[in-house]
Amino acid sequence: MLDVRRLRLLVELSQRGTLAAVADALSYSPSSVSQQLSQLEKEAGVPLLEQVGRRVQLTPQAQLLVGHARAVLDRLEEAEADVARSLTAVGGTVRIAVFQSAAHAMVPQALTLLRTEHPALRVEVTEREPDAGLFEVSARDFDLVIAEQYPGHTRAHRDDLDRVHLASDAIRLALPPHPSSARGRTSRTRTPETSASIPADTSSRSADAPGTALDAAAGLPWGPASSS
Repeated sequence: MLDVRRLRLLVELSQRGTLAAVADALSYSPSSVSQQLSQLEKEAGVPLLEQVGRRVQLTPQAQLLVGHARAVLDRLEEAEADVARSLTAVGGTVRIAVFQSAAHAMVPQALTLLRTEHPALRVEVTEREPDAGLFEVSARDFDLVIAEQYPGHTRAHRDDLDRVHLASDAIRLALPPHPSSARGRTSRTRTPETSASIPADTSSRSADAPGTALDAAAGLPWGPASSS
């Protein structure tokens, strides 16, 4: 039987790239991570890591196992959510990564709504740049990330995350007057989008938590968020 905790280490290694990064993220020592992965190799009966210079990389068998391990971890989270949803009150801890502007403009009202609707729910908010936040929610360091998308700047959408549009804001660019214009200053308007991303296939479990409150804070209808 493959150990779930060791499978998680393999998934972390596929995400973070080095044993040192995995150890740092999970508060382990690099030697401990290496030992646990060696034990996982014995359980799997095939080599999972190969040395490439001073680093290790996953073998094709390890890549195959990572896909199954992700599915196992997702199902375990679903099981925990189902048990939590069977209780009369929503509780536990939700970890949110958010960029600075949204932290000031949207999060306070969302927290107020959540305190009213779900007083037993603990919300931990951490400021993160969008790219870092998207990576960290994919790596399960956070449950939800609030990120921004500017026109003309394509940030890759991660297949393992569900994306929900929250709001759009106009940004005005002031330009010097055109020589042929006597109207003085002109401006052009572009509209960036703010969206929230959560681990894929978990949006239904989050309907009573931050996504719903953040929808309300953004002026959207109160209710389960829909992905886009």
